Amino acid sequence: MANINWAFGFQPYLKLLCANYYAIVTAPVVNYFHGDIVGLEGANILTPKMGYLPQLYDDGVIDGLDNLVGSIIALFDEKMDPIQFILAARTGNSTIAGYALIADDPEQFFVAREDFDSNAITTAEGSNNANIISETLSLPTVTVRKNAGISSQMIDSDTAAATAALNLKLYSPHPSDGDLVADNTPGDTGDQGARYICKITEHYYNRPSVPGGKSA
Repeated sequence: MANINWAFGFQPYLKLLCANYYAIVTAPVVNYFHGDIVGLEGANILTPKMGYLPQLYDDGVIDGLDNLVGSIIALFDEKMDPIQFILAARTGNSTIAGYALIADDPEQFFVAREDFDSNAITTAEGSNNANIISETLSLPTVTVRKNAGISSQMIDSDTAAATAALNLKLYSPHPSDGDLVADNTPGDTGDQGARYICKITEHYYNRPSVPGGKSA
C-alpha cells in the first residue's frame, strides 16, 4: 500500500441514503476509524443502550471480502458518547467496545482516493471494479490521521479490472480530479492520486453471504 498520506477513507458522496447502528465486539482484532468500509459478522449482540444490534466483522481487514455493509460515519463508546476511534483490544463494558453508525444503503455512493502506487487507474479502467486496500489491522500509521480518527483505506489501483468479484464498482473520477487520472507520481511531493466515485459491489444485503466474509 502506497501514498497513505493522501488517504481519507470512504466518505458518502452526494446524499446520505441511509444509516444504521452496529455493535463492535469487546476486544476487537482490528481498529475502527471514521471512513472505514466495514463488514458484518452475522451475529447479533445485546447492547446496553440499543438492544440487539448486528456485530461488525472484526477478524481482520476487509480487503477482498464479500460481507461489506458500508462506511463508518460516527463512532461511540459503550456509553454512547462520541469517540474518535476504537482501537483493537478495547474492552468497553466487556461485551461491546462501542457502536458504529454506518452509511449502509446498498445504493450509497462513496468517494475515495486510489493509492496509485506506480500503477494508477487508467481511463480504460475507470469504470471497472477494484478492491479496497487497508493498512495492517486498519491502523493508520500516519500519526496525525490516527489522532484525528480518519481512515487510511484507499482504492487498490493494482486491482482495477473487469472482474465481478471485487469490492467496489468504480463509476468515474471525481469531477475536480480530471488532471490526476492515470498519474503515477507518488509521495508527499507528488500529486495526490485521483479520487473516484464508487459503490460497494459485494454488499452483504445484496448477496447470499454467510458470516466471516464468505459467500453461501
